Amino acid sequence: MTRSVLLFQVVALAVAVLAVYSGGLQNAFQYDDIHSLVENPHVRSVDSIPQFFLRSDLFSVDPKSGMYRPLVLVSYALNHAIGGYQVFGYHLVNIALHITVSGALCLLIGYWTESALRGLVTGLLFALHPINSETVNYVSSRSESLCALFLILALFAYLRAASGNGMVWRGLSLLAFAASLLSKSVGIALPAVLLLVDFVTARGRALDRRPLVLLRRHLPYWLIAVAYLVIVGAALDTALVSEPLRSATIQACTQVKAVAYYLKLLALPHPLNVEHQFFLASGGPEAPVVFAGLFGISLVAVTAAVGRKLPGGLFWMLAALLFLLPTLVIPLNVLVNEHRLYLPSAVLALGLGGALACFSRRRFGTAALAGVALLLTFGLHASNRTVVWSSHESLWTAALQWAPSMPRPNLYVGDHHREIGEHEKALAAYQRALTVYPEVLSGGDLLAIHNNRGSTLLAMGRNGEAIAAYRQALEVDSTFARSREALDALLALQQKERDPRANARYKQ
Repeated sequence: MTRSVLLFQVVALAVAVLAVYSGGLQNAFQYDDIHSLVENPHVRSVDSIPQFFLRSDLFSVDPKSGMYRPLVLVSYALNHAIGGYQVFGYHLVNIALHITVSGALCLLIGYWTESALRGLVTGLLFALHPINSETVNYVSSRSESLCALFLILALFAYLRAASGNGMVWRGLSLLAFAASLLSKSVGIALPAVLLLVDFVTARGRALDRRPLVLLRRHLPYWLIAVAYLVIVGAALDTALVSEPLRSATIQACTQVKAVAYYLKLLALPHPLNVEHQFFLASGGPEAPVVFAGLFGISLVAVTAAVGRKLPGGLFWMLAALLFLLPTLVIPLNVLVNEHRLYLPSAVLALGLGGALACFSRRRFGTAALAGVALLLTFGLHASNRTVVWSSHESLWTAALQWAPSMPRPNLYVGDHHREIGEHEKALAAYQRALTVYPEVLSGGDLLAIHNNRGSTLLAMGRNGEAIAAYRQALEVDSTFARSREALDALLALQQKERDPRANARYKQ
């Protein structure tokens, strides 16, 4: 690929992404941005950067929400050093990352298929697919694009290592793999993906697959993966063994159902939502067999269809599933999330690009028109989602419209009513959040609901009920400072008439 072709591809991708997402440069911080960025004192100084690599509790203002994503925190700290909390800079970085990931994918597919045009089409389809609008517009989803970028570069460097300068390219691949893990845990799938490269793809058949050669080629990746698992071992133990959110059976049934739902979102990205109305599986004894059977049949059928027309079709299908696997295995508070499809959407883009390329051999004009129409449709939908992400009110009002039976949209809509003084509406929303689907309420959700109910009741002068709400919040987390301070003040107010010292405590 010549430099002029590469430059044209980068410019085309940048123009397309900016046309769709530049309207969101002033969008508000949302959702997890608040605790991990806005209220997180650790990202306000670049002096904290070395500690990001040693302590996972620095990820959030709440140590219980800690995650080991040091490169994400480094990017926040640099953003803050340059522009404070000016939201423009954070969104600009997210957009730039999406352009870079799209360009890296374009480079990888162009090399894989030996077609610069196929690479460009794939990159454009990935860049504009509306399922990726959450990753671009949601600052906290920067972890997804950072991880994806390093994974794509690691795979590209691994492939290049087979064609010359092996030590240099393999070293770059290992560095990129380590960086992906320092961005998000889904990078852990890469060693298994590289085994697929050697055993499934057409390029893999040209590689030396003698056991000792394979061991030398793959062992460094597995050693890095093991080292990462040791670092995050305590969090894994909590999530999978000591305090899992749900049983292994319920998790397996729910996530097999989630895979089918993800396939639907990739093929038909509507409705898109920050919180999808998606329910836990019943977990009956027959459910895993039924779900696994249906999914297996579907996967084989799709793989067979794609594999005939797409170079390495089987590899790409299996790789997409492997990159999704960590979020399927580990029980998470949110059952399904659009940003988890960031890497799998690249496989869809490659398949669509392959289909258009095949069709263009017979009817080039029609194929080109269909491609342009598809890109325009994707871009328009993604642009509309950018508008929805513009404010707290618009995001969660839309979420409640599409997911009225999920707790979090009710919680955050309640927060909006509380902030603008509509206290009765806020209390009604909090009550719905508590009762609409309690099975998926996390401890953090319960804490927020009870604490924010207390704040609302306090603003309404209903102090006795506010005391009860704050006590419920402290039953969830006895160390939560906001509820503790508010409760102490209210109790001091009650005692004010009986104990002069309480007046000083109340003023404090």
